[in-house]
Amino acid sequence: MKKKLTRFDSQPSIEELLVDESFLNFYFKKDEADILEWEDWAEDNTQRKELIEKSFAELDKLSLKWSVNQVNQRFDDLRDSFVNKEIRDGLQIPYSKPIIRWAAAAIILISIGWWYYQKSDTQSGIYKELVANSSIELIEKENRSEKPLLITLDDGSSILLQKGSRLSYPAAFKHDKREVYLDGEAFFEVAKNPEKPFFVFANELVTKVLGTSFTIKAFKKQKDVQVIVRTGKVSVYRLDEVNKNARIISGESKVLDGVIAVPNQQISFDKKENNFSKTLVEQPEMLSEMPQYNFEFRDESAANIFATIQKAYGIIIIYDEELLKECPVTATLSDEPLYGKLDLVCNAIEAQYQVIDGQIIINSKGCKN
Repeated sequence: MKKKLTRFDSQPSIEELLVDESFLNFYFKKDEADILEWEDWAEDNTQRKELIEKSFAELDKLSLKWSVNQVNQRFDDLRDSFVNKEIRDGLQIPYSKPIIRWAAAAIILISIGWWYYQKSDTQSGIYKELVANSSIELIEKENRSEKPLLITLDDGSSILLQKGSRLSYPAAFKHDKREVYLDGEAFFEVAKNPEKPFFVFANELVTKVLGTSFTIKAFKKQKDVQVIVRTGKVSVYRLDEVNKNARIISGESKVLDGVIAVPNQQISFDKKENNFSKTLVEQPEMLSEMPQYNFEFRDESAANIFATIQKAYGIIIIYDEELLKECPVTATLSDEPLYGKLDLVCNAIEAQYQVIDGQIIINSKGCKN
């Protein structure tokens, strides 16, 4: 039995759908939950599919294919036509009720459509403005497919551009820096070149690297921007700070109200609160460039084990080396993820750990004799 949309007592009419927020989210592809709800509602039901198709056709005709000026003009014309008609007829509206409802729906729809247009245009305005203000000619690639799009830059760097994302970059990097512009999500593997730092402008953030691999998620509709480091080190700045201090781009200033992240750390920038937070990624991985460590320990001090874990994952682990060097541990950790390794070692020495600001803090009172 297919899902019934509980806000409708019976099969909705086209007029009802035109002013239903969930249905408009479905049409505009603005909310995944609403999209799935309506697709599930119409699945294997010809009558419902036909109703959705007709409603979509009305939406297409009303406003969504128009320019900004056309939307404004159409809204004004509809509004004025009803007001003038009411005045002419002494507030006696000659239309049948269904037509009145449809006309009212049309006005509301155009208002909502304009709101969506304005919201989308504003949110993507940072990217558009950055690209428009670039002093060099840029190539733009947009991934409209379901699979990641591989882009190779002239310096040997590679980028996996995810679905629904855009990247602008020069055909060849010049001068003393490399700059690209991202709207959406991409995984970067940046070729090392200390003489020419690499900058990613991703809406509200600027990420500076010399040579590393990392992911940036900077979709317009997300409440925050994320930078996830796999290897190397990155510095992340607010765009407005960079605009106020060009020395960051020139390389004369290393840090200005920014955040540094190392492997397995993740930086999030809350757009509304205008602040950074840093934590570990959900599933930290061992550094690929590091040699394979032997995680078979027999009567090894906890201090040495934590030091090995720290080197393998590139994560800072803070602990009292003097306190833990006399705490022997026998354990097999090879098949354990990071947090599994920490759990086993901490349980063996009756310690606890915390993840604070992208670092691991070991709390221990030492070993009992």
